[in-house]
Amino acid sequence: MTDAPEPAAANIGEVLRALAYQPSRPHIMIGALFLLLGLLITLAVVRPDGEVDEWRVARTEDLVQILDDLGERQVRLEAEAQRLSEIERDLRAGSTAEALAEARRQLEALRVMTGTTPVVGPGLEIEITDPGDAVDSAVLVNAVQELRDAGAEAIQVGDTRVVVDTWFADTDDGIVVSGQPLSDPITIRAIGDPDTLAAAVSIPGGLAESVRTRGAEFGSATSPELTISVTVPVTTS
Repeated sequence: MTDAPEPAAANIGEVLRALAYQPSRPHIMIGALFLLLGLLITLAVVRPDGEVDEWRVARTEDLVQILDDLGERQVRLEAEAQRLSEIERDLRAGSTAEALAEARRQLEALRVMTGTTPVVGPGLEIEITDPGDAVDSAVLVNAVQELRDAGAEAIQVGDTRVVVDTWFADTDDGIVVSGQPLSDPITIRAIGDPDTLAAAVSIPGGLAESVRTRGAEFGSATSPELTISVTVPVTTS
């Protein structure tokens, strides 16, 4: 009777051994990889850049010093902002004066362009002697274009100030400019750089050659101070 429990104990031992997990080599390798991965993730979360925020571990005295530094920096920034504001006001005042001066320059240039003001300055004076009426209006139109391309600020042909709406025509009595007849000799005045204007009318195929080819006489002279006194009346609509 005393030997009966031994088989039951042996059976229980066999069952436990059968239920026990016996990992194979692949299982061990996979487990090691997961363990390593978990370790790396833990390190990344705790120290994402390998550093710990200083303020999280700072002492109370350190935090007070940080706040004091921030306060002093704010004072400096406010002083700098005030200084920049004063500079901005000065610049705005200067810009206004410059804008006013530029507006005046533009107004004067517009008056010269529209012919509503006399102009005095260096320039070129041209004289065309044409007793046989060989020069036509096309020659004068080309002359005006050449002078403008050369930088002429103001042009006068005969007694007419040349502006945007100036026109030239051939009639039985000769050339008319905006309805005004031209007398012989024809005079042209242009204000601008004298040397540039003189070179523009003297190039091959230019005004001088065109006039002489037609049998008329061409003469020109530069001047350090030329006056165009003829103006266009200001009209209001």
